[in-house]
Amino acid sequence: MESKIVEFQEEVMLRITLQKDSHNSYHEQLYQQIVSLIRSGELPPHAQLPPVRNLASQLHVNYNTVRSVYLRLQQEGLVDSRQGRGTVVSNSVNDPLLTRNPAQLTLLAKETIHKVKAMGYSLEEFTRVLSSVVQQLNQLPVLFLRFTELELAEYCRLVQYHLPSVMVEGWTLDGFWERVGIETDFLMQYKAIVAHPSVIPRIKQVLPRVAPPVVGLDFIPDPTVVIPAVDAYPRQTKVGLICATTRGAEGMIQDLHNAGISHLNLLTIEANHPEVFDLIARCDVVYISKPGYMTRPQLLTLPKVKEYREIPDHHGINELRKIVAQ
Repeated sequence: MESKIVEFQEEVMLRITLQKDSHNSYHEQLYQQIVSLIRSGELPPHAQLPPVRNLASQLHVNYNTVRSVYLRLQQEGLVDSRQGRGTVVSNSVNDPLLTRNPAQLTLLAKETIHKVKAMGYSLEEFTRVLSSVVQQLNQLPVLFLRFTELELAEYCRLVQYHLPSVMVEGWTLDGFWERVGIETDFLMQYKAIVAHPSVIPRIKQVLPRVAPPVVGLDFIPDPTVVIPAVDAYPRQTKVGLICATTRGAEGMIQDLHNAGISHLNLLTIEANHPEVFDLIARCDVVYISKPGYMTRPQLLTLPKVKEYREIPDHHGINELRKIVAQ
């Protein structure tokens, strides 16, 4: 892929180069180049980054590739994203400890070694662990597929929390079907493909003979918080379940049934449905998923409404852990 001149802010044109034959994924190439532009000062604090869709179009890459890079930059404190303001370079890059400076890097290394020794570890032990961590971070990313952007935002975060050494790149299923309908070479940029168990058969049908392993990963209600609370309600209690989509709300019912909860009167609705407040009024208690209250945040402030906390199913997360450890 040839280099592209990208307009990052008014009157500032910078070159981004993505190589198709690179051993690094487009995600990693784009991430490294934007970080370099920020560290070098070519993208100074408060500089505006292009909207995700615009940059993806200019670079001829998938929307979710750029989106996941921006999310990673935000998680690392290099950029700030605000609704109506877009994505801008964070002011924290002015911190001397965060700028590219060999002297500061040497100081940081010395401080780290002193702390390691103070904790009772030898330099050899630290070097061995550091080498292992670097190897993990240099692994290919995992391609995570979900139905909607809101699900991606929440569930990618959960996967990253449970597998912090793994870089997760999220795509919507619609974007994935569109891309594999054109070509499949891009799949080899990934260590594994992770999706909801219900779509695994269809994914396997469209994959080439040589492809990353596919892992089915579902998310279940937190067995330490949600399940005990819901199970304790008296028989025929009216419990409302709100999600961003009808499919998601129906999945919440199925999750509760799988947990052995069948004595309640469960009612579902989408967060943006015009009758959502009527359903809340009719129910004794209401649970809303993270994608649901990301869609309509004010719902979680209502007295009856509680958060429907979810965690990754341990079977899927353990299978994924084994794959990325290979």
